[in-house]
Amino acid sequence: MRIPFFGSSSEPSALAGSSSASGSAGIVPPAEVPASPPTVNRFESVLHDEEKYQELQYPTFEDVPGCMRLLDEFLMCYALVPQLRNMYRHGEFRDCTWKFQDFKYCLSMKSETPEARRDLWVKRRADWWARRRVGGSSEDVWDIRSEKLENFPPLAAEDVSSETSTT
Repeated sequence: MRIPFFGSSSEPSALAGSSSASGSAGIVPPAEVPASPPTVNRFESVLHDEEKYQELQYPTFEDVPGCMRLLDEFLMCYALVPQLRNMYRHGEFRDCTWKFQDFKYCLSMKSETPEARRDLWVKRRADWWARRRVGGSSEDVWDIRSEKLENFPPLAAEDVSSETSTT
């Protein structure tokens, strides 16, 4: 008995020729199956990892921040001292619109069940962190070295002279 997906490449043509000679319908060879599984882009894999982490971060509904807490964080962002600190460090006032977006999102989830609110919040935070991880960073100054440098660190002159001379 022949298994159609595991036969050799010469069997389907020989089998099709013999079946057409006998008058029955020919066996159609199976479609080519790709050898490697489909690749997932980097964002999707990071998003999947972040969803797992955020599930652990917010295990129950009570751990999800409430709308009043998000409003407090938004208003504290515009307080005088944090804004002056940001002006001193970065030369511009801090943009707090993303905190306001979190507050508006919380208000839009009021009609959901507690578990659905938790799931939506976890997905939102995972998406935010995944975009932050995949996007550029201020720490992206150096490229990762793929191979080791030759003759690094360079030998000092006295080390070279002591190795070459034999006493």
